[in-house]
Amino acid sequence: MNGGILTFIIVMILISLSVYLRKRFAKPKSENDVQRPGNFNIFILRFIIVLAFLCAIPAVLGLITGELEMGIVFGIMAVVFGLAAVIVKREYDMSYQENDEYFILKAKNREYKVFYENIVDWQPGYNEIKVLDESRSDVEYVRVNIAIIKPEILLRTIVEMTFEGRFSRMDDTVLEDSNREREIVNYLVNNGYGYLAEDYIEE
Repeated sequence: MNGGILTFIIVMILISLSVYLRKRFAKPKSENDVQRPGNFNIFILRFIIVLAFLCAIPAVLGLITGELEMGIVFGIMAVVFGLAAVIVKREYDMSYQENDEYFILKAKNREYKVFYENIVDWQPGYNEIKVLDESRSDVEYVRVNIAIIKPEILLRTIVEMTFEGRFSRMDDTVLEDSNREREIVNYLVNNGYGYLAEDYIEE
């Protein structure tokens, strides 16, 4: 039981540390206006893989030598880090390109080309912004990661469209921020993109 708690604490500390470092230092690689996850993100992925490997060695040794508790604890950690590596690798397999009319996102073996004029809604997410393209038949929000890449034109356009009243709430119960102006400004500020909304932030 104590080993399981220790494993959980170590994993949570490492995950929190990697998220903090990524937010602070990660920058996307850009080539021919196409953004991809930067070197720091790749470093995090490799670091997780190394941790999984380092945990697997004492897990195997523990099982061979009869140290069952040690084998189980390190085995659990190896599995957790291994699964984390698979998830992170899948998340980092992406590219993003944008101009003044549209953006192209390639992620998880799918490609999305979204014209800004077709965006009819946006929703905040953890490290991402979700946009709804009315021209798509699947009525599915397109998720754009704002931590791994820097979709500045998209975010700036969303701000402009929000202050033009394009995303007004139809719900009469929400009167304080019916145009979602405060919501988009707070979202950008909280995610490190406040500079894109400087012209709209009240003094």
